[in-house]
Amino acid sequence: MTETSLPLRFSCVWEGNSADLTPESFQSAVIRATGLNTSASPTRSSAEGLDRVSLFVPASPPTTREQRAAWTRALEHDLDSEGLAVAITAGAMAQHGPALVVLDGDSTLFTGEGIDLVAAHAGTQEEVAAITAAAMRGELDFAQSLRRRMGTLRGLPASVLDQVRQDYHFSPGAAQMVSAFHRRGVKVGVVSGGFRELVAPHAAEIGLDFVKANSFEVANGQLTGEPEGDIVTAETKETCLRSWASELGISVESCVAMGDGANDLKMVRAAGLGVAYLAKPALQAAADARLSWPNLAALSALTLPD
Repeated sequence: MTETSLPLRFSCVWEGNSADLTPESFQSAVIRATGLNTSASPTRSSAEGLDRVSLFVPASPPTTREQRAAWTRALEHDLDSEGLAVAITAGAMAQHGPALVVLDGDSTLFTGEGIDLVAAHAGTQEEVAAITAAAMRGELDFAQSLRRRMGTLRGLPASVLDQVRQDYHFSPGAAQMVSAFHRRGVKVGVVSGGFRELVAPHAAEIGLDFVKANSFEVANGQLTGEPEGDIVTAETKETCLRSWASELGISVESCVAMGDGANDLKMVRAAGLGVAYLAKPALQAAADARLSWPNLAALSALTLPD
């Protein structure tokens, strides 16, 4: 069987004044990293305080995901700037962008960890934050660690969640990112190991299409220290990615998944493009692309066509 050629898009994004990359120098870096002999012309654009260079190659030899990831690392090394984010998309995603973007909640779509904010009201923030950090590094089973953390909240008035919600904020660029994806018809979802009581109201504010998160069990107006229903695990996140894609009638290869911790590994590996956002080492190593500064708008700039 003859292998067909594959369109590829090489994109590099940075915040204004953090780098100065010309289209010609980016094209040269791509050629050095990949060995491709392309005459395609790169483009440069600016929006929302971000600069971007993009090189669309209409036809190239078929590539594996591992090869594209290796090229990405080579480009990162060649361009030598922590202020740059590089991504390589292939096939339909290279031509049209993703069809679905799935984000982790705490420390990705939102700054910080919601349960740490709740724990501050219970006087257990230091203990809970230490467990959270270990779980995100992959040192603890996530479900067991969540039960341990929730146990420290037993007896806390449920009304505290209303106060915490006021201190639970989107990461920079979240609204701009969602708007950019929605303008191109891309669906956006969040699947969070955090809590629906915090995530869902804010998700509704910016019109997210899908929401999945844990819930607090409440009895007599107090937190019981137990979750209500099943815990959102790494497996849950991958399942949500696949089921939402199926609901939309698309393949996971046309999806982007982004997170920061070990419990995001499965969905990041399952998606057509997996992105690490200010991530722990295990996810940094596994992701196709890495975003090392706090601006979610860079994700839409990296993955949408010109």
